[in-house]
Amino acid sequence: MFTLKQIAFEVQGAIVGDSSTTITSVDDIEEAEVGSISFAFLPKYKKIIKSSNASAFIVTNKEDLNDCSGIIVDNPYLAMIKILELFSKKIPIKNKLDTNASISASACLGENVGISAFSVIGDNVNIGDNVNIGSGVKINEGVIIGANSVIKDNVVIYDNVEVGKHALIHSGTVIGSDGFGFTTIEKTHHKIPHIKSVIVGDFVEIGSTCTIDRGSVKNTKIGDHCKLDNQVHIAHNVIVEEGCLMAAGVFVGGSTTIGAYSMVAGKTDIGPHIIIGKESIFAARSCVLKSLEGGQMYAGNPARPIKEKQERDAVFTKLKLLEKRLKKQ
Repeated sequence: MFTLKQIAFEVQGAIVGDSSTTITSVDDIEEAEVGSISFAFLPKYKKIIKSSNASAFIVTNKEDLNDCSGIIVDNPYLAMIKILELFSKKIPIKNKLDTNASISASACLGENVGISAFSVIGDNVNIGDNVNIGSGVKINEGVIIGANSVIKDNVVIYDNVEVGKHALIHSGTVIGSDGFGFTTIEKTHHKIPHIKSVIVGDFVEIGSTCTIDRGSVKNTKIGDHCKLDNQVHIAHNVIVEEGCLMAAGVFVGGSTTIGAYSMVAGKTDIGPHIIIGKESIFAARSCVLKSLEGGQMYAGNPARPIKEKQERDAVFTKLKLLEKRLKKQ
């Protein structure tokens, strides 16, 4: 429970209305009750401020409030993060080594490490300070996990994988399994050995049930500050440079490089052996079949610069309309 004044201080915003208003929860604007604070900085929500039951709103302009109470901020998304953290009911992690965990005598554990029941820590594993490992986790021989990282339940990390500091890996993810590499000779499939590993950088978040394959001839790498949604697949030898965002269902083919600070929307497929330039943006369901320079938005199958795709779509629409007219004649 906080007052509007306390919340405004946290987000460095300007108060409109009674600063002593008590705020008890953060809620969607359409489900809000008295005591709620809601985010109303997007156009669709500005229209329903007056009809909402919320006691206060986060906006970017005073006029949007329609004489209701609220807080005016410059960056609404940063304000959203701070307010949600303020009201978070997360239970503080109490790190301990559960007696039902299996920890190799040769594993090196830092200070304040927590390992939950039924997890298995292999030989020569090195785990940094303040790392928390959930239940049913399997960490194989030679793995390195940096300080302050969190590994959720049922994650599997294969041999010699490196995970950086402040990483968060969600449940069900598998890191370091073999890539899909075969050569077929006279109808016999010969498996290509994957003798390299996976290196995950600092401040990386990997969602649930992701799969990241180890390299065959070079390490698969996920750069610092990358964020992967659920069900993302990264194939062998891939390099994802720092600061990239990937939404759910993205598949990246082997030996591909994705430039720094690129954003890949959901269900996008990126083919093997291509190079994507820095700060590329891909619309949902894009199919990337060749190398691209980056620095702009792409869409479609095959993925093209968005302006080019829109021009092609416009021409196609005109042709369809013309075809209909000719058929009528």
